Amino acid sequence: MGNARRPIFAPPPGPSALAAPASSPERPLTVPRAWLEQAEHCLLHCDPDRFALLYRLLWRMQHEPALRHDLLDADHVQMQHWIKAVRREVHKTHAFVRFRPVALADDPVDGAGPLHVAWFEPVHHIVHAAAPFFVKRFANMRWAILTPRVSLRWWPDAPDVAALAAQGVEPDFALKPFKARPGVLSWGPGASAEDAPALDAGEGLWLTYYAHIFNPARLKVAAMCKEMPRKYWHNLPETQLISPMIQAAQARSAAMLANAPTTPQRKLPQRELPRKPAVKD
Repeated sequence: MGNARRPIFAPPPGPSALAAPASSPERPLTVPRAWLEQAEHCLLHCDPDRFALLYRLLWRMQHEPALRHDLLDADHVQMQHWIKAVRREVHKTHAFVRFRPVALADDPVDGAGPLHVAWFEPVHHIVHAAAPFFVKRFANMRWAILTPRVSLRWWPDAPDVAALAAQGVEPDFALKPFKARPGVLSWGPGASAEDAPALDAGEGLWLTYYAHIFNPARLKVAAMCKEMPRKYWHNLPETQLISPMIQAAQARSAAMLANAPTTPQRKLPQRELPRKPAVKD
């Protein structure tokens, strides 16, 4: 067909002026082993310039061998900045994902108990990088994590990927992380916040607990916002309590200082220490 589009990675038709001479041997690319792992983390960043930066660093390291030791190089600094942002968000994903139970019939392949569903909105492409934490920690629980780009589903009792064919799981979109025990992780297209379940009674208990452990005398708003960035607040139920507790913290601290110390109602019995035997001369 005359209007057929050429594949994007196909070589251009006819002789190319950029093609290397046939007589010149190809020189293998060499990079530090640690750089490959760093590049994988860098690719998870959301900045569209990450591909150009990694290609530029790869090209420069072949022509500037000392570059791999230059920690102040602008490209190297930018790469490390992106890696740090990716690793930080993976850590925040582990901390701020909130599961809500959904009733689901037991299945010999899927397992028993409710399906625990969580909605999360990461900035970077870190969903697969964060998955091993949940697979290991909740290996016996049916769970799903929904995000705008991709969704994860854990099948705790699936013996292998082929057993999920009836569930519509394609082999290219699933893997079995454990060799000695069942369990399959599958992934699919992204979702929306409307696909996640609403608040449940368990979160009411969590909010009660969160309000009671709040200590107004130790409040540090800047440190709290650093550890719990505001971009995650709209998906965390406990954040609805933060502003009222901050506003009342000063008055509560003053009241604590004004009140006289109380005497404990229950006293633990004092145990007599064993006497040391007398030393004879």
